[in-house]
Amino acid sequence: MQTVQHKLAELKTEICVGRAFLDNCLQLHSEKRLDPSTASMAKFWASDLQNKVATQCLQLHGGWGYMWEYPIAKAFVDSRVQSIYGGTNEIMKELIARSIVSQK
Repeated sequence: MQTVQHKLAELKTEICVGRAFLDNCLQLHSEKRLDPSTASMAKFWASDLQNKVATQCLQLHGGWGYMWEYPIAKAFVDSRVQSIYGGTNEIMKELIARSIVSQK
């Protein structure tokens, strides 16, 4: 039970950190100051985190997690496509890397 609690604590911490970053990006966007690199970081990080959290939660459910009767199965399937919508995470990484390299 303690292992499950620790895993949940880790996931909640990562979600809260990600939420703070996304909230900051929303604030920047509303002020028209969100640059493409930071937007790419937000999309990459959020979709990657969603996939990681769904996968870890699926693992916590064991074999039951693969049954469509449980919400975690749908959440897992939905999370897999998020890294593709709006540009693949590999493209997001490319955009982020270009901004780093071009800053020379």
